[in-house]
Amino acid sequence: STQGVSSAASDVYKRQHWFLQHWSFMIWVMLPTVLTMLYLVLIATPQYISEAHFVVRGRSGQSSISLSSILQSSGGGGGATSENTYVVQDYMLSRDAAELLIRQDKLLEIYARPEADFIARFPFFLFKNDFEHFYSYYQRHVLVEQDTETDISILKVRSFRAADSRMIARALLDASENLVNDINRRQRENLIRATSREVQETETKLREINQKLAEYRNTIALIDPLRQSVPMVSFVTNLQNMLTSTTMQLNQLRAAAPNSPLIAAYERQVAILTDQIKKSGSQITGSDQSLVPKITGYDDLMIQRELEQRILASNVASLEVAKQQANQQMIYVDEVAQPNEPDWPEYPRNMVVLFIVFMSFFSLYVMIKLLVASAREKNLE
Repeated sequence: STQGVSSAASDVYKRQHWFLQHWSFMIWVMLPTVLTMLYLVLIATPQYISEAHFVVRGRSGQSSISLSSILQSSGGGGGATSENTYVVQDYMLSRDAAELLIRQDKLLEIYARPEADFIARFPFFLFKNDFEHFYSYYQRHVLVEQDTETDISILKVRSFRAADSRMIARALLDASENLVNDINRRQRENLIRATSREVQETETKLREINQKLAEYRNTIALIDPLRQSVPMVSFVTNLQNMLTSTTMQLNQLRAAAPNSPLIAAYERQVAILTDQIKKSGSQITGSDQSLVPKITGYDDLMIQRELEQRILASNVASLEVAKQQANQQMIYVDEVAQPNEPDWPEYPRNMVVLFIVFMSFFSLYVMIKLLVASAREKNLE
């Protein structure tokens, strides 16, 4: 019995001696690891990850979306697509997106579910319940990555309920589509604004010229002075032809029969024709009331209208080109995989977390032991 008592005492001494030798390891390494394990097993709330795949692409000449067009690598205009992809990704992780989800989808309530543990929920007791701290929390629960080979972006959302994760991912995709639509609208407006303004200005000038033309027609009491002058000019020409013919007959009669009584009749006819030609000619030229000034003013207005019509046609063609260019530069968010509702929680990853905690504290422990040993050697020297 004495040997048994001494053996038991020896075992207790060995255990105490081992603990005294390794107390620092137990406290600095094993204790945090055990506490972490207890938290993960007994307290940590399961978290579900919803995943969605999407691409941001520009408008192509293809009538439908093909798998090759989605999976093609960047190149031949892919730079702009990649830039737009980064814009969408940055927006999903931005304060604007977080604020939008807070207003429209009650994001704060989602991450403060009653089943969430005190460490994983927001607000955490060590952090203030303000937007800046929530934004940091939000960035840890929303992840957007891009496959550089296919340009496919992967959105991952983590929350305490599978339906919540899917809803947040869906809301982010919808918000991104709205952002892209706004970008398209602003880009379209910028491209066609100047040309549209030129078209409107030309149309205004053309209306003003048409108004002046109508007023001028009312003033001169002629619809088309140029066309309406044609009969008058033709009439004067006929009179001149008649005067020439009568004058020739008069000269022949004077030469053949100087005493003929017809000479007086021809002379009166020549006088009448000459007077009529002068009166008709004065209506065409010679005064401000004649046709020539009226035709000149009318021609000026018609030339101005023709020029404005040509300018308007050119501006309208430029506007159509600008619209086509705007349509070609439009971008779209195409969903390759819809947000899913996971069947089981993927987080927390217990073994990974335990390994990280153990290795972190063990590395810290080894560093401290080496520093202490180095300091003792220096003191002994």
